[in-house]
Amino acid sequence: MRKKTLHYLTFSLVSMMSYGQKMFTTTDAGDVMVLEYNSYSDLNAVQLDAKSMIIDFTTVLDKPTVGFGMSYTNHSLDFDEYDWSHDYSAFEELHTVELFARYNKALRNNWNVNITVAPYLSSTFNESVSTDDFILSYATSFTKTWDNDGLKSTLKLGAGYGSLFGKPNFYPLISYSNNVNEKLRYEIGIPLTGVFFKLNEQSSFDLRAEPESIYANNASSFSLVNNTVVYNSELEFKALKLGVGYQFRFDDNWSTHFNMGYLLASELTLSENDHTIYDFDSKESLSLNIGISFNINKK
Repeated sequence: MRKKTLHYLTFSLVSMMSYGQKMFTTTDAGDVMVLEYNSYSDLNAVQLDAKSMIIDFTTVLDKPTVGFGMSYTNHSLDFDEYDWSHDYSAFEELHTVELFARYNKALRNNWNVNITVAPYLSSTFNESVSTDDFILSYATSFTKTWDNDGLKSTLKLGAGYGSLFGKPNFYPLISYSNNVNEKLRYEIGIPLTGVFFKLNEQSSFDLRAEPESIYANNASSFSLVNNTVVYNSELEFKALKLGVGYQFRFDDNWSTHFNMGYLLASELTLSENDHTIYDFDSKESLSLNIGISFNINKK
């Protein structure tokens, strides 16, 4: 029982999933509640902060595994440096509410199929919620597992749809994960590539490259510089994040994690019907992520 609980805590923070705008990995996470804070220091004079709560339940049957959960994220953006040229107050508060359900079934020859459906709402909430605020994200993948004297290797092949890379679109799920020994694991693929090292029963580190993204609808009116008014404009943020992280388990129930990252090729834009209204030319930025996790697995 203790070993199973530690397994959840060891990998839950390494592979936490928010399906609409985060990632899928070859390592499962479940039965945890997570509170997170993210800060991006300077997206070309735009300050971005995010506060999130994630609840993930995984009910383990003999076969298959059924999981479900929800998440809420509040993004705060500071456009003070741009107030002299335009009013961007409509985009200062973004809200994302997501529900997800996943189904994992064992197939023959150590293959598994995983199906995830994750509808979510991402909006400024400046007007009544409409269909433009909703996005249906989903993914299907097949996973092959090899066991070499207790050290597992995993190959994942699949595809998904969602705003993982910014504006909702299809993307591949291709990765290979290998446990080199009891402490070291690496994963190569899309959307995540990283190295994960377990120092001891309490501490672990990781180096990773992964996408960062936000995509939110604004149903209220937004005036352009030429006084043209548009509706249902969108804010889109996307970047490649290179980060180093540290996880610490206080006990069987509580864990915390810390990550410092560097954003490459970041883009922060406002658009309407695929037409760019304004490009903030965000380029590079530093990021900070801290969080705490509580194990709610009672098995």
